[in-house]
Parts: sequence; C-alpha cells; structure tokens
Amino acid sequence: MTCKYCGRTISDGSTSCPFCGSSASLYSEPFEENEDSVVDSEYPAEDEVSYGRKKRTGFKMPKVSMPKSSGASFSMPKVNLNVSTVISFICALFSLVCLMRVSALSSALKEHDSVAKANLTQIHSAITALDDRLSALDTTVANVQTNAYNQYASQAITISKDLSSLTGPVTAGKYNQMFIVNAKGNLNLNTSFDWQKYNDYNKTWVSIPFSGTATSNEEYGLRIENSYDSSSSTYVSILWANGITPAAAGTYRCVITDINGLTNASSEAVVSVSNG
Repeated sequence: MTCKYCGRTISDGSTSCPFCGSSASLYSEPFEENEDSVVDSEYPAEDEVSYGRKKRTGFKMPKVSMPKSSGASFSMPKVNLNVSTVISFICALFSLVCLMRVSALSSALKEHDSVAKANLTQIHSAITALDDRLSALDTTVANVQTNAYNQYASQAITISKDLSSLTGPVTAGKYNQMFIVNAKGNLNLNTSFDWQKYNDYNKTWVSIPFSGTATSNEEYGLRIENSYDSSSSTYVSILWANGITPAAAGTYRCVITDINGLTNASSEAVVSVSNG
C-alpha cells in the first residue's frame, strides 16, 4: 500500500510508515477506477442507502443524441397566444377577404353599369325613333280626319255663291250690298250664318256681333240679312254696308253651321274703306 503522507510504498502488514512514521490506520486502499465504480449520483446503490455509506463515483459525460442524417424530425417551438390575439388575427383575415370580395363586386357592378347604360342608350334611341314615327302617324291621322270631316261637311253644307267674287273697295258712309253667300243643307235661318272678321292683333277670327231688329253693328256700320228660297232650297245670307266706318276695313268670312254641328267656312274677302 502507499503512505498517505509521504507517498512511498510500504508493505501491506505495516502498522506505521517506516519512512515518515505515520500510523497505518490513516491509510486507505488505493482507488482503482473502472466502469463498475462509476454510478450515477442520482440513483445510489441499494447497499449504500441501506448502510448509510456513500460510494465514490466518477464523472460521467451526459449522453447527447445527435439527429440522424436521414429521417430527422423538426418540431415547432410552442407559442403561447392569448384569445384576443387569435380573434384579432381572424378578424383581420376576414376583413381582407371581404375587401377583396367587395373589390371584385365593385368591378363587376361597374362593368354591368356600363353595359346597362349602353343598352339604355340604344333603348332611348329606339323609343325616340318610335315616338317620331308615332308623331308622323298622328299627323297623318289628323290630316285624314280633317280631310274626311271637310269632305263630309262640304257634302252636308254646299256653298253655291262665295265672297271672293264680290270683293271690292267701299266708300265710308255708303249703304250698299258688300258680300253674299248661298248655301244648301240642314241649316237654321237665324243661327247657321256666323259672319267673322280677322283680328290682326290677336291673330284670331272674331264673330261680328249684331243686335236689334235690323241685326246691325254700329261699330263697323254693317247689317246682315238672311233669307230662304223654297223653290231652290237655298239659304241666302247678305252682309250690307249700312253707313260703313273705317274700322270695318279688314278680312271677312262666313262660317256656316248645320243643326248637327258640322261647319263649313266660305272663302275670305278683304274690305278696304276709302273716304272719298
């Protein structure tokens, strides 16, 4: 064995070191390290626990397992997320999806709006053309109705003598026959003949008012005389100058109306009134 103090080798049966004189009771057996003597300190042997003795252990390197070159697995680190963060992320993702969808719908609506406007323009053009055709048709129908009415009215009321042949200048204050009209039809002697004078200011025809037994008009110096010839079934209406005044100058006509409301107008005649 070896002396603990001087380190020299002495015989195993010595009670003391012959070199330094130390007592052999202080010596111990030399330590020999082998694999059996290395014990993990976390797991003591059963006999050490039973006898309260601690066995000397050596240092043991921790086992490290390196990943294999093939078939190595990688695990994601754990991330702790709270509920509000998750909800915020979901809301942001949903908003993004909605925004993309709205953008797509907006583009589609703009395209449909453009197509609709083009279609409406075409429809408007077609309606305008149709309206023009209807207006032309209305005008044609109105003309046909007017012509038919005039033809029917002229058949119901026949004017045999008109005003144009009697047109001429009239001297102021003169008493003579101015115009005469002869007509046939279902007429009334007192109400069928309406003598009219054209109003240049209002651009309208105005009936000449006659009053009294002589059916005269003092403003213009005119008088009318209506009669019926039974032999020829002809109604005669004469417009007389009864002391004619300068205010009587103008354009005249006679509108004849039968008892059924059909009317037929005579030709127009111009009267000029002179002072001499």
